Amino acid sequence: MEKNNLVLFENQSLDLMMQLSDLKAQKEKLEELDKEIRSQLLEAMNKYDIISFKNDYVSISNIAPTESVSIDLKKLEEKESDLYNDLLKDYPKVTKRAGYVRITVK
Repeated sequence: MEKNNLVLFENQSLDLMMQLSDLKAQKEKLEELDKEIRSQLLEAMNKYDIISFKNDYVSISNIAPTESVSIDLKKLEEKESDLYNDLLKDYPKVTKRAGYVRITVK
């Protein structure tokens, strides 16, 4: 029965799966184009020493690189497991995530 359901699901959803595969290819092309355009705009902004720009189409800000420092919790857990466990007891952070469907498009 389970194999039959898989076949029925595939037959009924094949068009959707093909659409998803096509969308992934289009998205990758668009992301590549987006990256290239952003790079060219950044290069032009740097050339003309522009920090920000706004018109009817876009608002662009040239954000300087930054650096942040945080605690590597995996290393802390490895090297100081007692401290890690004590901190986890004192400062727990619970994050709830909604269920979802994971799809890997080939």
